[in-house]
Amino acid sequence: MSKRYNRSQEAGNQVVNVSKFEKYMWLNNAILQVSPGIQRKLDPVRVAAIERSFSSKIANPIKVSYRDGKYFIFDGMHTRTALCGINGTDDFPIFCRVFYGLTMEDEARLFATQFGIAEDVPMFYRLRALEVAKDKKVLDFLKVTRESGFNISFGKSTGRNGHIAAVCQAFVSFCDLGESEYGRMLRILHRTWAGESWSVSKYMLAGMARFMRMYEFDEESFIAIFRRVKQKEIMNLADQFPSMTKDGAVATALAEIYDRKTASGTWMKKE
Repeated sequence: MSKRYNRSQEAGNQVVNVSKFEKYMWLNNAILQVSPGIQRKLDPVRVAAIERSFSSKIANPIKVSYRDGKYFIFDGMHTRTALCGINGTDDFPIFCRVFYGLTMEDEARLFATQFGIAEDVPMFYRLRALEVAKDKKVLDFLKVTRESGFNISFGKSTGRNGHIAAVCQAFVSFCDLGESEYGRMLRILHRTWAGESWSVSKYMLAGMARFMRMYEFDEESFIAIFRRVKQKEIMNLADQFPSMTKDGAVATALAEIYDRKTASGTWMKKE
């Protein structure tokens, strides 16, 4: 057992009451559970780094929610895993900040919005946690996405048709375009390319969103034209605009192909 950790264990089972809703206390690691559905994927590299540099004098307490007679970790999974390695067992005391009266939704929201010394929660995991927290904006985003013919599977990077892997970019597009236009964009993409995974890649989503913001176009004409256009043609044309951002280059490529293949050249830049 690590001497580094033993020194802080000398505090025994002291409990520090902050309020009736919060306490600092020692709990046996064996009784701690991970709050389901909100934690990020365990990163072995990060765990190893914590093991190498762990100091009880500067480590933050594990954040725990006491709910339904059980103790759930909602922040500190990597530290807890590192301490298991340091101690060489699952049976050891661990210093925790324990919250009372939280729902699973509360835990998810706290996890999604945490900042500070700890590593910022990546957007992908925030969205998943906010779904558990029943955040209205995130639930609306997921609802519109699924109603438009696409699925989002958090925690699974998939290239299967009908699935969006670029979850964060999809959410950015939702916030940028608004619910109605975002849903329209996905329906156009789905009707055009039958849900092919490349059509909802990061740069295609960003480029299509920008195209919709900047240009007037006929939806049926777009679908008819681009059903015969492959990813390579769009991306090769986008590469001809190196001074632009990637989404701007893709948007311009879409506009040029649309213009070239529309006899009347009916698209126009929005004011």
